[in-house]
Amino acid sequence: MAIRLARDAALRIRPPEEPAPVELTLYHDVLCSWCYVADARLESLREEYGNELKWSLRPYPLRPEAQIPGKKERQILARHYRRIAKESEGQGVKPDLWIGEDPPSSSLPPLVALEAALLVHGPVMERELLRAMRRAAFIEGINISRRDVQLELASRVGLDLHSFVEALDETSLEQSVNDSAEEAESLGIRGVPALVIGDEWLMQGCRDASEYRHVIDKYLRERRNGPPVRTIH
Repeated sequence: MAIRLARDAALRIRPPEEPAPVELTLYHDVLCSWCYVADARLESLREEYGNELKWSLRPYPLRPEAQIPGKKERQILARHYRRIAKESEGQGVKPDLWIGEDPPSSSLPPLVALEAALLVHGPVMERELLRAMRRAAFIEGINISRRDVQLELASRVGLDLHSFVEALDETSLEQSVNDSAEEAESLGIRGVPALVIGDEWLMQGCRDASEYRHVIDKYLRERRNGPPVRTIH
C-alpha cells in the first residue's frame, strides 16, 4: 500500500541538495620553478577532496617578452631549478634548460600552447600537455617555447595535431593569456604561483600541502556556516 505524504512532510524529509563545488584557480607559468612544486602539492589533494572542489589553471607569464635571458638572469633561473630539486616534488629537476645553449626567450608560447590544448580537447588534455612540457623543460632541459617541441609533445600525449595547430595560430589565444595576467593583477596577484579559492580567498606563493589543506578546509567550513569573507593568506 502506498501512502501519499503531506507536502510539508515530504519537503522535510527530502535530502538537502549538494552544494556546488568550490572553484580553485591556480595562476601559473609553465617555466616557473615554484609553480612546478605548488601544482605537485595541490595534485596530491585533488583526489582527497573529490567533487567538493573544481580545479582550473590560468596563465600568468612571468617573461612575456621575447628576449633571450642574459648570463646573470640565466644563473638566477638555474639556481631556482637547483633549489626545487631539493624538494621531494622536485626530484630529478635539473638546471640544464638555463645553462644549455637553447634557453627559452619567453614563457608566453608554452602558455599559449596550453590554452590551445584546452580549447581543442578540454582541461584533461591541457593537464596532460602541461605534464609533458614540464618534464621536457625541468627534467630533460628542452626549450618548450619552440613550436616544433610543442607539436612533438602534443603528438605524444594524443592531441589532434591539425586542430591543435589551428588553435595555436589563433591570435586571440595570446590575447587570452595577456587578459588572464591582467585579471590576476586586478585580484592583487603580482607573481605566481597564486591560488584563488572560491573567487574569495587568495594564497600567494608556494605553500606546503598541509597549509593548502588547512586553508581549503577553513574555507569549506566557513562556506557551510555563511558567505566567506574576501581575504588573503
